[in-house]
Amino acid sequence: MRILESDAIKHLCDRRKIYLCHKNADPDAIGSAFALSWLFGGDIGAVGDLSKAASQLADSIGIKPIIDPDLQSYDLVVLIDTSVSSQIGGAMLRRYGVIDHHLDTDLLEDAEFYIQREVDSTAQIVWDIIKSSGMADRVPREVALALLAGIVSDTGRFRHASSEAFRCVHEILEAGDVDYGEVMEILSRAPMDLSQRVAVLKAATRARISWKGEWIIACTEVSAFEGSSAMALIDLGADIAFAASSHGGVFRVSGRASFRAIQAGIDLADLMKSIARSHGGSGGGHRGAAAMEACHPAGRLLAELTEAAFERLKA
Repeated sequence: MRILESDAIKHLCDRRKIYLCHKNADPDAIGSAFALSWLFGGDIGAVGDLSKAASQLADSIGIKPIIDPDLQSYDLVVLIDTSVSSQIGGAMLRRYGVIDHHLDTDLLEDAEFYIQREVDSTAQIVWDIIKSSGMADRVPREVALALLAGIVSDTGRFRHASSEAFRCVHEILEAGDVDYGEVMEILSRAPMDLSQRVAVLKAATRARISWKGEWIIACTEVSAFEGSSAMALIDLGADIAFAASSHGGVFRVSGRASFRAIQAGIDLADLMKSIARSHGGSGGGHRGAAAMEACHPAGRLLAELTEAAFERLKA
């Protein structure tokens, strides 16, 4: 059942609940879960682990999310920043809700409730929940920092930000009495370690380059850090980049697109979801940053993604 932000209080109060973040949880997921926990109570959990940036955020605001929690001990599980089953590792869900800014529908049908809106970050939805609950003027600095970190992170430090994202940031900065520099300091404390730097450099040396007309697409295979590798190829000049890796027989692909490609109509979330489903997998994300998983050889997936991306750019 779809509900409005103003209805969240009816579903989240007076229940033993946990806010569950997706695999490799990012600052948007952790920041949103923390803000909801402050507002309505409840535990914070994550599947698998946190990203480096999210770990730094968690340390900065003083929380320790429960990794791979026992979900059966809760009356309600609230999925944060995801509505795709592959992102929660096959977790068994009884009663659950979804709060997410992606437009995937995988988990919505059986959800007790869901709040889903196409904005730049889940943190923006959570901020609207806080405002509709009449608590915006009582937001602690830590909650403000957490929400701001989520917005800044998911917009690529405002490279893909909408006017609504800027409006939310302005409101949160004022309500929480924090400086933008504090947010950037938190996010900047998580530099790439040696293994990530090596992986990104290997991704660049192994990249296969395709171009048609003025468009360049780069593909690579890595052992880890798919998202960072794809983003590095964008920074090196690709319009679209895909990085694939194998995880126990399942192939995972991360995709990134330049602002120019997005302006031309590329929607990586839709593209990767379509390719994934054709192979019995799942995918989703944003127009400029998305991911997919499927049991299909990486080389073939990359070839299909490249061909489909060129077709959409041509259209």
